[in-house]
Amino acid sequence: MKYSTLSSLLMLLLASTSFSAHANENKDPQTTIFYGGSVITMEKAQPRAEAVVTSKYGKIVYVGLEKDALKQYPNSKKVDLDDKVLMPGFIEQHLHPFLASLTLNMPVIAPEEWKLPSKTWPAVTNHDDYIAALMAQEKALTDPNEVLWTWGFNNFFHGELSRQELDKISNTRPIGVWHRSAHEFYVNSAFIKKFGLNQDDIDKLGKEVADQANLDEGHFLEGGALIYLLPRIASELGNKERFSAGLKQMVTMLHQKGVTAYNEPGAFIPDYMIDTYLEILGGESTPMYSFFTPESKTPYFTKGKEGVLKEVERITTTLPEEGKVRFFDKQVKLLFDGAIISQLMKMKDGYIDGHHGEWIQTPEDVEAITKIFWENDYQILVHVNGDLGVEKLIKILEKRQAEYPREDHRFTIIHFANSTDEQVEKLKSLGAIISVNPYYVTGFSEKFGEVGLGKERAHSMVRLATIEKEGIPVSLHSDAPMAPSDPLLLAWSAATRMTNEGNVIRPDLALSRDAALRGITIEAAYSWGEEETLGSIKTGKIANFTILEQDPYKVDIKTLKDLPIYGTVFEGKLFPIDK
Repeated sequence: MKYSTLSSLLMLLLASTSFSAHANENKDPQTTIFYGGSVITMEKAQPRAEAVVTSKYGKIVYVGLEKDALKQYPNSKKVDLDDKVLMPGFIEQHLHPFLASLTLNMPVIAPEEWKLPSKTWPAVTNHDDYIAALMAQEKALTDPNEVLWTWGFNNFFHGELSRQELDKISNTRPIGVWHRSAHEFYVNSAFIKKFGLNQDDIDKLGKEVADQANLDEGHFLEGGALIYLLPRIASELGNKERFSAGLKQMVTMLHQKGVTAYNEPGAFIPDYMIDTYLEILGGESTPMYSFFTPESKTPYFTKGKEGVLKEVERITTTLPEEGKVRFFDKQVKLLFDGAIISQLMKMKDGYIDGHHGEWIQTPEDVEAITKIFWENDYQILVHVNGDLGVEKLIKILEKRQAEYPREDHRFTIIHFANSTDEQVEKLKSLGAIISVNPYYVTGFSEKFGEVGLGKERAHSMVRLATIEKEGIPVSLHSDAPMAPSDPLLLAWSAATRMTNEGNVIRPDLALSRDAALRGITIEAAYSWGEEETLGSIKTGKIANFTILEQDPYKVDIKTLKDLPIYGTVFEGKLFPIDK
């Protein structure tokens, strides 16, 4: 697999690699030695080292003792770590550039504080404060025709919202409220008029979509939002100016948190955005890989059972086959049950307040789609959050294995909020791997213990200790903007199960510190099938590193999320973080 390009090679040759007063100025363009600090490799055969040597092609050529590195590569460029800690480059196993770029580049009115590079949005935790904040944003706009877009509303914190209530804020300015889950929208009458939303077009898409698109209430959820609403508003919601600014901000945020590679499962990349992706994400100053995995819902909806495979194959050709920005080959994502942040996941015992969850793709559709891609030897990733969704997915995976047995299929369970110990054991026996969003506990377990789920189920979300005990490969992800894209925060959340309110919830279900750190490095790479190139510091792998000011294995676990990050190394080139 080739990652180096002519531009990145030239960057490497020209780069200044010293951030210490002790750096050697007698530089050899062939190799670079990183030394003078601790090296954490994430390789069990050699967990620690004193020095790493990289080639001009951005590959690791030596890992071991400092004296041996200096002896074997005497004329190398030298980078003195000055007692800092070198780790494998952090990997964000799962985030959404389109969503993160847009949601975090509009007014954020959410239950928790959001710290962005140029602004911090305060937490808003009740209905009256939410409405007041929304009214303030409306009054701040000077153009009377400009759409007010905002993200972060969560009905479990902010109460109910409707078209009628939004009309009270303005009956002339279009208002689009994007739910904190990113799976729902609330809009006012002026918005409906501007974008020509109407019942006839909704009904043409079938009962499944119509049931999730309530024009009278101005509320669109799951299929109603994804299939009906989003295509009609995408060109304005994601116009080039707003999207470009948001994408640049996202890259800055990821770099500040030490990310050197991420993937978007279920990528939504409209044709008119491809050049923007390549320009910004593929730019020489962007120190990370941007990988993508196609989604299956829209291809299945538009092309049917006979055409879904060909359509997914076509989608993967819309980006270059190699380089920093590309689709993974022979991977596909399915969306099973609804979003956890909306409490629309499908639960075996329902909800204590009487509401119910939703299917994004029905069990019948998931059965049909998995069969097609399983028998074509794809790695299948499935978004599933409720224990009923997990139960049905296990039955489907059992059927796939019985009909067409496969080894090392890496069938990946994504998010995995609600489950039972028995389900985890069954997934182990079927060879599944799991990628978890541990922030569900941090951000939502206490509130969901009060509404919807009740304490027993809400507090046992994300049973990571069970997964670790079973020996299932587990990675961590933010699903940004569902959680801040911050690998150390995710590792902290998984290992402490501490909430935003400062309480520890079910510590017996926490992940070990080592497994948490592996979940943002080598296990994340494994979940992509990239463990031979990324995720650990080993000879032959790509020279992607994250440089920390302190050792994450030695600090108090409660402070893990606060460790300062000096910078990253991408394909052998140092990218310090601007302070």
